[in-house]
Amino acid sequence: MTLFVPKALYENEITIVLDEIRYSYGMLTRRGYIYGLIAIDQDAKIIAIDSRFDRKLNYWDLSSIGAALFGVARQAQDFFETDSLIRATLIYKDLQLYVKSIGDVILHKKGKREILVVLLVDNMVNIGVLILQMRKFSHKIKEAITKNQTIMTKLQMSEHELKEYLRELKKKVFQSA
Repeated sequence: MTLFVPKALYENEITIVLDEIRYSYGMLTRRGYIYGLIAIDQDAKIIAIDSRFDRKLNYWDLSSIGAALFGVARQAQDFFETDSLIRATLIYKDLQLYVKSIGDVILHKKGKREILVVLLVDNMVNIGVLILQMRKFSHKIKEAITKNQTIMTKLQMSEHELKEYLRELKKKVFQSA
């Protein structure tokens, strides 16, 4: 089953940077398969997906799993009294799910939001190289987010506003399916 993906998620400035990460990883290693990269905030609000994101994957669920994994990793960080979280990982037989914080975006009314990149890759991907690419491009992602007023507005939504926004999106998704 192929999911409908709103154009706003794969036709924006952040998508261009996610595509750069994918392309530059491929040029450096030519190894493994990347199913998708998603930029989200700490509450699983999807900011962008890369343009070659596998359309058979449920990006909503993947963003929720990524945010939950990040939340659990943050609790572990507090428990172990460490300074900073490097990344959170789930590894299955042939799939790897990585969540990496690329830093904060300061919001005018609501403080700051942690921006995360969620990666779903096969077990042949060299995750070290991919993490280096994310570090290299993280400033571009944050800069693109702060320049995009629509995304900044989405990041400032309350939980109630977000639920209403998602209801409207679901209506559009299921009407076009």
